[in-house]
Amino acid sequence: MSGPLAIAAVTAVLKDVLNNGLIDQDISSFVGSFSVTALPPDRITTGTQEPNQINLFLYRVTTNQGWCNESLPSRDSNGARTSNPPLALDLHYLLSTYGTQDFNAEILLGHAMQILHETPLITRKNIRTALGSPTPPIDSTFLPPSPFGSLSAIDLADQVEVIKITPQFLSSEELSKLWTAMQARYRQSMAYQVSVVLIQSTKPAKAALPVINRGKEDRGIDALANARSTFPSLESIHIGPLEDAKIDPLPRSYPSAQLGLQLILQGQNLDGDIVHVNFKHTRYSEEAHPQFLPPRKIKVEPEMRTAEKIIISLPDDVSAMTEWRAGLYTVSVIFTKDTKEHISNELPLVLAPRIDTIIPNPIARVGSDATLTFTCSPSVIKEQTATLLFTDREVIVNKRLADTDPLVFVISNAPSVADVPVRLRIDGYDSMPFERQFDANGNPLPLVFADNQKVTIT
Repeated sequence: MSGPLAIAAVTAVLKDVLNNGLIDQDISSFVGSFSVTALPPDRITTGTQEPNQINLFLYRVTTNQGWCNESLPSRDSNGARTSNPPLALDLHYLLSTYGTQDFNAEILLGHAMQILHETPLITRKNIRTALGSPTPPIDSTFLPPSPFGSLSAIDLADQVEVIKITPQFLSSEELSKLWTAMQARYRQSMAYQVSVVLIQSTKPAKAALPVINRGKEDRGIDALANARSTFPSLESIHIGPLEDAKIDPLPRSYPSAQLGLQLILQGQNLDGDIVHVNFKHTRYSEEAHPQFLPPRKIKVEPEMRTAEKIIISLPDDVSAMTEWRAGLYTVSVIFTKDTKEHISNELPLVLAPRIDTIIPNPIARVGSDATLTFTCSPSVIKEQTATLLFTDREVIVNKRLADTDPLVFVISNAPSVADVPVRLRIDGYDSMPFERQFDANGNPLPLVFADNQKVTIT
């Protein structure tokens, strides 16, 4: 990391890069003598005595967003520092040119911009060459004297990040405000950002003692809070058909739930005298949508629960069609024990629509269009957004005036296809076009596309 001289060191290196580049390009043969400075613009002579000059002015310093939170300052209870977080800075320079004769300023500006364009990085060699060694020199055989006298800023070359030079094109308003603030005569200018400069203290910081043993016999920490707590805690929800509860280990969970599928809730302290699983839709509520009456609780029978697992089946009867809605739910466990009610944390659960029928199927096109009518579970109210995903298209449902209106989709310019899987998207959540099958021994087979989720258009 660099020391507090890093900001001045970057300016010195940029001056050296520009000066050496102009000498290599023999710019003096075009404009005569010139200089590269790092002065405030109001201190530069202008007018009839204006010299040929390139000036670098550090007009702004900002924090570097990539490094600003790399390490936060920390102190112990006595106020002693326990770390040395770096100060990460971006430096903003204004490069201005001045000229004795016509076009000299423009010639200098063009050459300076070309040099910085071809030098997008300040290499460690550039830094060591420009900064040299302190005076009196430690080793003057390889390094020139330091521009900071007896002080050394050569540690800038050893910081972990390479310093980058990036042009910034300021607007007329920004340039006007900048030159007005400097109270100097405007000259041709170009802005650059130099990033990143890392300044870090070398003062000693306290270090924590090493950990020799983690718990008794190095077995790790004994966390007893959960073991002694009587509060329920949900850890995961497995979604699958009824057969999943009979399989150990469980097969891969479905990505979404559907009415009629089974939920296996796993966690800690899930048993009690009376246990319910609570579902709450994140979008629809009884107050805002009286036509949507979600079941608040599903009671869990004793034989379907233990302290670590609860098994329930989502309803699939006629009333469930109107009491549930596709979308995102939160699921929690509520149990009563010794007359006290306890509520677990909530986990998200997506209830996807299930395609029940596709009418007609197969379908013959009328002209170039094909019209399909869907029924799904749960039913869809007219406030919900419904689309059909067909091949690579998303088809919007025909306008519905009532909740009981069917879901009708017109596929324009429909191609002839056979057994193409389709999906129904309700409020952004898709139906599942696949099903799980089991072999004769009850073992799950790989997922396959469900026959009743396919469409044929002739």
